[in-house]
Amino acid sequence: MENGAWQGVSRLIHGDCVSVMREMPERSVDLVVTDPPYKLIGGGRADTPDAPSGILRNNDKRLFAYNDISAEEWLPEVYRVMKNDTQIYVMTNYINLVHFIKVMEQTGFRIHNLLVWEKNNCTPSRWYMKNAEYVIFGRKGAAKPINNIGSKTVHTFNNIIGNKLHPAEKPVELMRYYIENSSFSGDTVLDPFMGAGSVGVACEDANRNFIGIEKDREYFDIAQSRLQKGVISYG
Repeated sequence: MENGAWQGVSRLIHGDCVSVMREMPERSVDLVVTDPPYKLIGGGRADTPDAPSGILRNNDKRLFAYNDISAEEWLPEVYRVMKNDTQIYVMTNYINLVHFIKVMEQTGFRIHNLLVWEKNNCTPSRWYMKNAEYVIFGRKGAAKPINNIGSKTVHTFNNIIGNKLHPAEKPVELMRYYIENSSFSGDTVLDPFMGAGSVGVACEDANRNFIGIEKDREYFDIAQSRLQKGVISYG
């Protein structure tokens, strides 16, 4: 595609995010908000109480069919397509937090802060309830203020309980919170791991253009069904 083809319109692309981003021009994206696939648990023998079960046990500790991509593969391409002096939000868990920060810094990103999404509702367990998730807030280039300077590092939004469109689906309200803090109307937001399209729905609600990439056909089709207004789909 020509450089201008990526501007001023929302696009959904079925494919490998690294391959797709390599076709994108440099400095063409105003913001990145993404929840990349990552390892969910550490260790655990098959006969121990903390061993993986269900989909994790049957899928080599993976929640999705496609989560064997490493941060070293996709973060350099994300950095390349981001404009200078723009921001990035990367969601992760405690197992992958340190590694993601390390690779982001090696790639050239500067880390602004570690944000915490506190869930109003979560599932009880035998140990401390997992009522929080981490979000790495970084930047490419010079620091610039967020739009709502009263925002706190810990913010509370409801989790999605039951009937999820995607195993790791995030609430649209949370995605919009980040989008409106780090971009403006008409800007282009990229999610290289689109899943069921929550970032795209938030972009549509906030009048941002969206580029969403998803490798799994099932979730791509779900995102496509949620985002049909003013969207061009590929694949």
